[in-house]
Amino acid sequence: MEFPRLPSRDTSGQKVVLPDDLDGEQTLVLISFDRRQQSLVGSWRGFAKELCETYGHFEYYEVLVLGSRSGMMPSLGGGMSPSTARSRPHENALIARVNKTALQRRLGLLGEGNIYALLIEDGTVVRKAAGVLTPETGDALEDLLQQWREANSGWTDASGMPGSTGDNALDS
Repeated sequence: MEFPRLPSRDTSGQKVVLPDDLDGEQTLVLISFDRRQQSLVGSWRGFAKELCETYGHFEYYEVLVLGSRSGMMPSLGGGMSPSTARSRPHENALIARVNKTALQRRLGLLGEGNIYALLIEDGTVVRKAAGVLTPETGDALEDLLQQWREANSGWTDASGMPGSTGDNALDS
C-alpha cells in the first residue's frame, strides 16, 4: 500500500511532507495519536537508533498525529510547543495535524489506542506492526534490513560456490 502524502512539521517548525522528504531507502515511521503514548514509542527509539548506525540505508521517524477537522496543516508558529519539545527533543520527531480517521483508513490502522510501526520503501508500506517493540518484531525488522542490504550491495558471498579457487585473486 502507498503511504499517503502527510504534511507535518519537525521540531524546528520546518515543513516535512511524508513520504517525499523521508531519508533512508528503508524508513521506519512510528505513528502515535496521543502524547501519552510516548512511552510506547520509546520502546522502539533505542533500537531504531542502533539500526541507523548499523544500516546506512535505514532511517526512522516518530510522527505524532494530532486531529484537524479540515485535514489541512495549520501553521504551528515557530515549531513545537515548549511542552512538546521537552517530551520529544530529538531531530526525528514530527507532528502532523490531519484528519486522524482518514489517515487510519488509508493505512489500515485499527484506531488510536495503539502505536504503529511502518517500514517504508520508495513510498510504499512494506511491513506494519502495532504496539511496543518485541524481540520477535525487532528480529524480523533487522532480518528485512539485512536482506535489503545484501540484495542491493551488488556483491554476493562466493566462497561456497562451485569453481571458486579459494584464494583472493580474481581469475581472468
